[in-house]
Amino acid sequence: MAADRTGIILKGVGGLYTVYSESAQYECRLRGSLRLGGITPVTGDRVVLENDANTGMPAVISSVLPRKNVLVRPKAANIDKLVLVIASLSPAPDLMLVDKLLVCAEREGIDSVLVVNKADQDEKAASEIAGQYRFAAKCFVTRAFDQANHGLDGLFPLLEGSTCVLAGQSGVGKSTILNLLTDGAFMATGDISEKTLRGRHTTRHAELFPVSSRYVSRPSFVIDSPGFSLFELENTAPRDLPGYYPEVYNHQGECRFQDCSHTGEPGCFVPGLVEGGLFHPERYERYKKLYRELELKEKNKYRKKQ
Repeated sequence: MAADRTGIILKGVGGLYTVYSESAQYECRLRGSLRLGGITPVTGDRVVLENDANTGMPAVISSVLPRKNVLVRPKAANIDKLVLVIASLSPAPDLMLVDKLLVCAEREGIDSVLVVNKADQDEKAASEIAGQYRFAAKCFVTRAFDQANHGLDGLFPLLEGSTCVLAGQSGVGKSTILNLLTDGAFMATGDISEKTLRGRHTTRHAELFPVSSRYVSRPSFVIDSPGFSLFELENTAPRDLPGYYPEVYNHQGECRFQDCSHTGEPGCFVPGLVEGGLFHPERYERYKKLYRELELKEKNKYRKKQ
């Protein structure tokens, strides 16, 4: 392998990193000077590889290139798109979780795609969920049987040349979609516990997979993330929240008040957006709830400092 080749980290386990570089994969360790400097690469990091004959490894990571963004959950860097998957009925869709993940994506400059999966469970609910987010993300409605028939055809162009993170609750079909995108390279699909109707947690670390060349013409990657049911926004001030909602910031100039929280102030323009069908009323109610949660978190933070 030529020296000073760049690559992208597919996964890291126990100090050993799998790096994709020029259509090949290499098992690499981090150069000692980086470890001593406290550098810890994560999935999605762009790195520089060098030969290292002393360790017997095909390559060593000699440097980590600057990140454009980094997510805490899943722990991943340089993400271009968030592909958020949710089921229409089972497991019960957690739309507050969807809202929080979309806020996180907006904050990090990541484009969002929402896949409402398993529409065959409840066609009406699937359509209604997609309708709630039509101004916030590119939305697709798919059925369990669609995936084998490429019901996700519209998603493929969005993955082209990108690094995407696939996120959502356990049991919503992420594994099935990953198996499709990677031609079965991903692990066996998890199922739903019949007793609890909740997804089993089948993935334990963030891992990046090359998307099959059947669907993209340029190197493209998708990161699986552990299924989860809880997600809390960190380092998000309540006053910044309106800037992470396209329904609000796309019409911001219409508001009479510069410091408006859009949670019920007299004369605020947002209720008019709701009445006009530009901000779904249920999503707006969740926005207000989330704003209050962030407000309370901020107050408690300052109380602890006093």
